[in-house]
Amino acid sequence: MGLDKLPPVHEILGLPAVEAEMGEIAAPYRTRLVRSVVEQFRRKLRRRPDALNDREAATRAITARVVDEARELLAPFPRRVVNGTGIVIHTNLGRAPLGDLSQVDPESLSGYSNLEWDPGTGKRGSRDAQVSGLLQLLTGAEAALVVNNCASALLLALGGLAKDKKVVVSRSELVEIGGGFRVPEIVESSGCRLAEVGTTNKTRLADYEKQARSGDCVLLKVHQSNFVQRGFVESVSLASLAGLARKLRAPLVYDNGSGLLRTSGLGFLASEPSVDQSLRDGASVVVASGDKLLGSVQAGLVFGKATMVNAMRRHPLYRALRLDKVRLALIHHTLRQYLGGREREIPLWQMVSRDFRDLESRAARLRLPRTGGRWKRAGWVRVSGSMGGGSNPETSFESLGLELVHTDHSPDAIRARFAGRKVPVVGYVRKGAFLLDIRTFLDDDFAIVQQALDELA
Repeated sequence: MGLDKLPPVHEILGLPAVEAEMGEIAAPYRTRLVRSVVEQFRRKLRRRPDALNDREAATRAITARVVDEARELLAPFPRRVVNGTGIVIHTNLGRAPLGDLSQVDPESLSGYSNLEWDPGTGKRGSRDAQVSGLLQLLTGAEAALVVNNCASALLLALGGLAKDKKVVVSRSELVEIGGGFRVPEIVESSGCRLAEVGTTNKTRLADYEKQARSGDCVLLKVHQSNFVQRGFVESVSLASLAGLARKLRAPLVYDNGSGLLRTSGLGFLASEPSVDQSLRDGASVVVASGDKLLGSVQAGLVFGKATMVNAMRRHPLYRALRLDKVRLALIHHTLRQYLGGREREIPLWQMVSRDFRDLESRAARLRLPRTGGRWKRAGWVRVSGSMGGGSNPETSFESLGLELVHTDHSPDAIRARFAGRKVPVVGYVRKGAFLLDIRTFLDDDFAIVQQALDELA
């Protein structure tokens, strides 16, 4: 088929199916979208002249692509999904769910606000003063600030405290975090000199002492939050490293990672370091994530000695990394729940605190299809859930999963059908069955799952 057989842009724009989907798109952008799709097909035909048989086929294919792209552009983002994976902090699904936001004042976000205005003086104020004050009170830190995420908090800490100095860190802690970002690259990007000590499996205090020099270094410790070493291993505790830091009068930066404010009382989190304990153990600065075990939005939390945190706040990089008003409002909402002793109302903590009896009670809210005939299995089985999100890599807890096996639909076909709904229901396939873990259902999810089950039945 020749390129001259491609339909002109105005012809595609005039088709009823295209006009119906483009009602919310202004005329200039309709034209630009159609031109873009036509160009995609032009490139395709240059590579494969026989890809389309005739002009009618080309028109149908281009129309379908334009309609699909218009729908995708106009669809709300991000979209709500039902998490049936059993992974509580699911990175692909937005990490920690925020729950009820009715206490967040929408007028403060839609209109003007006192984001950086001090009503007492009538002059400019600090945008994160409220959040920083809450973080200090909740952890006992001398000072605190918030930035974009934990990686940027570490970048700011090293750039503000260790520029042109050595950053002394164990080889076993030079980890790779999500998205392929690696601690050595963050260290080098901050303008510091990386000084690796110890070996992959064993690092002793003497290894740090050989590299560390007073006035020329910062000690860095990174919590191994997304992997575990076992066997012939040895590491230096934060408290021991803090003793060396005091002796050298050098800053000790601790990448806590998960953002657990204080000991949770849950057995499976017993080995997870909390921010308040990290400060008591002697860390000069602690950095952590806001959307993991804190249960809030993406943010980098910084805690520590006032002189060091204030130096970070004065660093030019801070302005590039600071939070906007929406995320400040949302993280402030989460911290207020901690302040009132209501952290168990945060969805993350609700989910991980549920015992098996509670899960069984929640399971009774769903009406399952009857087995027999086309349904081979449709019932509850014991499964294992996990924290996820690069935290507690070995943590798992008993959970309850809805197992579905159908004669006409493969497990992968059922998974795709549930995932393709207007509100996607995300589960997983295991041992020839499609499974939905009820632990990660929110209260409003049950009606959506019920509708999906009824339609499949």
